[in-house]
Amino acid sequence: MKASALRNRVTVHEPVSTASPMGGSGSTTWTPTHTLSANFTPLSVKDVINAQAADSETRARCVLRYRTDITSKMRIEHRGKMYAIDGDPLPDDHSGLEYITLMLKSIK
Repeated sequence: MKASALRNRVTVHEPVSTASPMGGSGSTTWTPTHTLSANFTPLSVKDVINAQAADSETRARCVLRYRTDITSKMRIEHRGKMYAIDGDPLPDDHSGLEYITLMLKSIK
């Protein structure tokens, strides 16, 4: 993948659970772990309608250089807006080790 295609900056956030001091249920906070170069593309209206027809809330696509430390339990921040990762990262078609594609849905 050419570096010029990775013209956006995204921040990966990881959930951190904290226990309540009284022994009750804790809370989850989101801690930034990585800031990466990416190709961030909002989906077109046609793609969003097709995703809704397939019962998916996907709103954007994010392509990153290949990594193994990003999971569907994390979130992506782009320009101050948070997105949940919808499903497992998808490997590239050729070697599967060049880049990954993340399908993202908006967090309200």
